[in-house]
Amino acid sequence: MKMRKILLAVLFLLFSSVVANASTGDTKICSGFAKWMEDGTFKQIRESKCMTEAEYQTYLNSSEYMCKYLAKSIWKESERAYGKKQYQYTEQKLKKIKALKDEGIALCDAGNLKKGEAKLREAFNIISHTRMN
Repeated sequence: MKMRKILLAVLFLLFSSVVANASTGDTKICSGFAKWMEDGTFKQIRESKCMTEAEYQTYLNSSEYMCKYLAKSIWKESERAYGKKQYQYTEQKLKKIKALKDEGIALCDAGNLKKGEAKLREAFNIISHTRMN
């Protein structure tokens, strides 16, 4: 009798666990980053953003996605301190990259996505052909 109760309890827990974790199709995936600092505080590094798979696919297929993606990548690789340490940039290259990025973003914001994307790709090509440290 006792064994039957234990078996029923285990089956109940297993069943409820499966039901609780069943996908409803509206599952949101979140990005973001936070961590505990050495002084004991919890610091949010990057704000969390949640979206469903359908929203994410819509975002990836949007016309301005590539402009936003390239602009953010260029910033990460050429303007952020970590990116600057990774490559052997000259001041001339950095100025050229920044000018192309600014021009590309302005074109994208004005609605001229293809020309803006071309300028951003040109800036990214300079980064790609720069020697790493």
